[in-house]
Amino acid sequence: MVQAAPHSRSRRPSVTIPTPPVRVEDLDAAGPGDARLELLDGLCVLRPWPTPLRARVTSRLTHLLTEAATSGAHVLPAGVGVELSPRCLLVPDLVVAASPAGEDRRLRETPFLVVEVADASTRRYDRTLKLDLYREHGVVSCWLIDPDTTTLEAYELVAGSYVATSATGPDGVFTTTRPFPVTVRTAELIDPPDAE
Repeated sequence: MVQAAPHSRSRRPSVTIPTPPVRVEDLDAAGPGDARLELLDGLCVLRPWPTPLRARVTSRLTHLLTEAATSGAHVLPAGVGVELSPRCLLVPDLVVAASPAGEDRRLRETPFLVVEVADASTRRYDRTLKLDLYREHGVVSCWLIDPDTTTLEAYELVAGSYVATSATGPDGVFTTTRPFPVTVRTAELIDPPDAE
């Protein structure tokens, strides 16, 4: 086991990481999990803490999707792990699935939608490795939101490949019916309009 040492001025907990190759059961045996720890084909990746902007965008989108969700769709907030295989556990910024997560904050079914909110330290990882694993494991819809550029890219699984169905810029409006009807104004996730 490898233990990441906490920063001397930080009160954040340390994380114990099993020696690769790692299975999901190895993470469970190591003790209480850290929602930033992901497994990609047996390799551990410790994502950075979300920036305030990323956390704000994720929170606002969670609220928007929860308000729009139809019966049979559960909007699961940040920190819920999606167990794609015994050696693959990803933690999207937001998940929509048919069932709620278990007590261990894990989802073991293929979700309807995953959303990744990028920042400078996660942008490439979200767009390449994670997107490829979501596609490979049959996640039907994936949204990539970049608060720095105020963009939202939506992908749908078609014949085993992701096809871009929408790309909105700072003034864009994204409307979809999957997994349920909802309209997202990208700029409002970052700077909501003044209350009337």
